[in-house]
Amino acid sequence: MLGIGSGTALYCSALDRSAWRAYEAVEEAWIRDRHALLVEQCPDCADAAAIDLELKLAELQRRALQFEYVSKHNPRLLQGGMWQLASIPLSDAELGKMASASAMYRKQDALVRRLSDTLRQHPDYDNFHRAQTRLWKTPDYHSVHRKYSGRLQELNRIFAGIEAGGL
Repeated sequence: MLGIGSGTALYCSALDRSAWRAYEAVEEAWIRDRHALLVEQCPDCADAAAIDLELKLAELQRRALQFEYVSKHNPRLLQGGMWQLASIPLSDAELGKMASASAMYRKQDALVRRLSDTLRQHPDYDNFHRAQTRLWKTPDYHSVHRKYSGRLQELNRIFAGIEAGGL
C-alpha cells in the first residue's frame, strides 16, 4: 500500500462481510456503552432510554441489510473506509428498490419508524433528551467516545488498507 503524501491514503478494495461484522461489533458496543452511561446519569429516563437502545440496535440491523444490498449491487460504494458504515451511501431510489425487493428490509424499516415514534411520544422523552444532551458534555462520555473512535480507526487500518499515518 503506497501513500500519496502525508496524511493521504489509498483504499485497497471494498469492505466485505468480515469488515461489516467487525464494525457491527464495535458499533453495538458503542450503542450499549452510551445507553449504560445515560441510565447511570438519569435513572428516571430508563424507560425512554430502553426504547432508544432498541431503536439504535434496530437502526444498526437496518444498516446491515443496506450493507448487504450495496455489497451485492454496487460494492464500489464501499471503498471509503469504516467511517462510511455509519451511514450507508444509498439514494432514495435505491432505498425504494430495497424496500420493494426485500420483505425483511421493509419489516426492519417499519420497526425503526415505530420505535422512533414510540420514543418521541414517550412521557419522559423531554427529560431523556435533556439527559442525553448533558451526557454528551461529560468526561465519561468523552472517554467512551475516544475508545469507540480508536476502535474504528484500528478497523480502518485492518480492513480498508489504510496506512497507519493516514488517519
